[in-house]
Amino acid sequence: MQKIIINADDFGMSKGINYGVMEAYLNGIVSSTLLMPNLEAAEHAVKLAKAACPDLFIGQHTNFLLGKPCSDPAKIPSMVDKNGDFHRSAYYRSGKGHFVYDEVRLETIAQMERFKELLGHFPEHIDCHAVGDAVVDQAFYDIALEYGIHTTLKYSGDKVWPSLPGYMETGLLLEVNGLPFIENGTLVENFLRDDFGLLRQDSEKVIEMHFDAGFLDQFVLDNSSMTTPRCREIATLCDPRVRDWFDANGLERVHFGDLRLGGFRG
Repeated sequence: MQKIIINADDFGMSKGINYGVMEAYLNGIVSSTLLMPNLEAAEHAVKLAKAACPDLFIGQHTNFLLGKPCSDPAKIPSMVDKNGDFHRSAYYRSGKGHFVYDEVRLETIAQMERFKELLGHFPEHIDCHAVGDAVVDQAFYDIALEYGIHTTLKYSGDKVWPSLPGYMETGLLLEVNGLPFIENGTLVENFLRDDFGLLRQDSEKVIEMHFDAGFLDQFVLDNSSMTTPRCREIATLCDPRVRDWFDANGLERVHFGDLRLGGFRG
């Protein structure tokens, strides 16, 4: 049976996003989410999840692009502006910014510590929000080995990283809103036509899909280029036709914690 992670990114970005992730998990096909620990709404996200769905898997969506860092800004000078706020994505995409290994490592671990403050344990999985490079991937891989956790590495081009000890191998990685045929959020028809190629993958490897599901609020409108597609994502992920399609084609929804060998719920 093909196993697939349906992840909702950006948990903790804002209260609207938090409520949207809850909707997509409780009434849709989302199987996990990733928290942005440094943001103010992260505490709201955790409280909401503990009350509404304590079984929801929450990993870490390490954020280097929005808000203030968890580490001392003076110790990560390349990552922050004169006010101690993270540089935004345009700074890196313009070629002005470059990630520094020691700073990435320091801030990632600081966010893991904040994650632990909020949830009582270190994250079992980490990835990077929106922008990264091979330096970020190297830092994440080294941290994953050191802490015995899982990570997704997506910024190193064709480089093949050694498998993480104790974890099942993943295959197809889809950051859905970066795909050329997704223009304004995922449609039900994208699943029903199998536009993502989910039925043509190696069933020995877990598929990983990332969505930007969330309701809009003023924080999102002021701070994210991804707006209305987030609402479309919720509608699609909660559409019963999509769940029925998953069931009819034998797709088993799992989460990142299930990747640990022997961890599948069966």
